[in-house]
Amino acid sequence: MENATKALLIAAGVLIGMIILSIGVYLFSTISEYISETQDDIENIAINKFNTQFFNYQTDGDEELSFQDVITVANIAYENNYENELIDGEYVGDGNTNYVQVDVKGYISPNSGEENSSIYKNLERIVGDPELLSEWLKYNYNLKYKCYTIQVSTESKRVYRILFEKI
Repeated sequence: MENATKALLIAAGVLIGMIILSIGVYLFSTISEYISETQDDIENIAINKFNTQFFNYQTDGDEELSFQDVITVANIAYENNYENELIDGEYVGDGNTNYVQVDVKGYISPNSGEENSSIYKNLERIVGDPELLSEWLKYNYNLKYKCYTIQVSTESKRVYRILFEKI
């Protein structure tokens, strides 16, 4: 009788231990899932905030952008590229990196003083050089542009290329 009582106590202890262990595993998996979902939400919010900086300049209808607006977008791209250490090198906005490329077509080249309406120029590379930027502003300050295309990577969901054209 004494052994049966001890056996029941041991079985009850093992059962209680199993229940506590099961509750612990359940709580761990539930909390891990919640943390993972929260991290995904935070990442999506950050991507949306990043993309909104560029989508604010997309033009529809009769909206026009000044060259200064285009330079502002190029500066945002330059800061992103600098933070991601993508300034030195031949990066292209192709969606595979965090590099953001800002192209403009229909600008007056400070080198020649003539309008170039067929070739895109990467402005994110210009804003890093204050003297060169000053020259570009001097020649293009009165031109108006539209932003027709903003390309978003299917992988990262981030903006990687913005195209401006003179109107």
